[in-house]
Amino acid sequence: MAKVETPRPHGVPCWFDLMSSGVERAASFYADLFGWTYDVSGPEIGHYHVAKVRGAAAAGLGQIPAGADMPSSWTVYLMADDVAAMADDVRARGGSVMQKPFEVPGMGHLAIVQDPAGAVFGLWQPLAHRGAEVAHEPGAMGWCEVNVPDAEAARDFYTGSMGAQARRLEEGVPTTYYVLSKDGEDVGGILQMTEEWAGVPPHWMPYFEVRDADEAASTTEAAGGTVSVPPFDTLYGRITVLNDPFGAVFSVNATGR
Repeated sequence: MAKVETPRPHGVPCWFDLMSSGVERAASFYADLFGWTYDVSGPEIGHYHVAKVRGAAAAGLGQIPAGADMPSSWTVYLMADDVAAMADDVRARGGSVMQKPFEVPGMGHLAIVQDPAGAVFGLWQPLAHRGAEVAHEPGAMGWCEVNVPDAEAARDFYTGSMGAQARRLEEGVPTTYYVLSKDGEDVGGILQMTEEWAGVPPHWMPYFEVRDADEAASTTEAAGGTVSVPPFDTLYGRITVLNDPFGAVFSVNATGR
């Protein structure tokens, strides 16, 4: 298992979190797909499900509150030394704050923000919950990237906000792509949306690793989800884009690990 030292450095993606209109059904779907087991919290934090890969925290699933006008969706969280200060920095760089910083009792402080293009992501400052404990392992976080109409503008925003470096990827991608890194570790990407993306808003995309992308696509359909983009080969693995039964979009990547 690829254990992750927690908490991650400031600005590094540290957690993938699903808010679903049907969390129990979604939990069953992802258990079928990834083999997840769950630790389920009490009512004080809404019976939040922490997904486990062989006992290590891998991702989170929560129920959308009654009356909330929001779709089922995955959120990528960046680690923050100080959530309030990082949210202020996002705003100062042209982004916006959708959910002001608050404490999840005993677990950590979070905020939900948007970059200047409108892509939504989360900020997490840990208390007891220190983020994902496993990555680059089947069923665990593999990669994440923000898809935007102006990759250069996003590069400037995220290198500043995350304290990251960016290099342009020159091989194996059909569009402008920047890799974000911190302390020599590649931690995320920025993808330039082209005309093929017409009608799709800017967004962060989480990737989970799997052993077999084609099998993951078949399992998704059998478990009540849909395949948005059929499996295809890249220099970096075989990828497919999937929807769970409530429409939440995510990707999986079979890297051969």
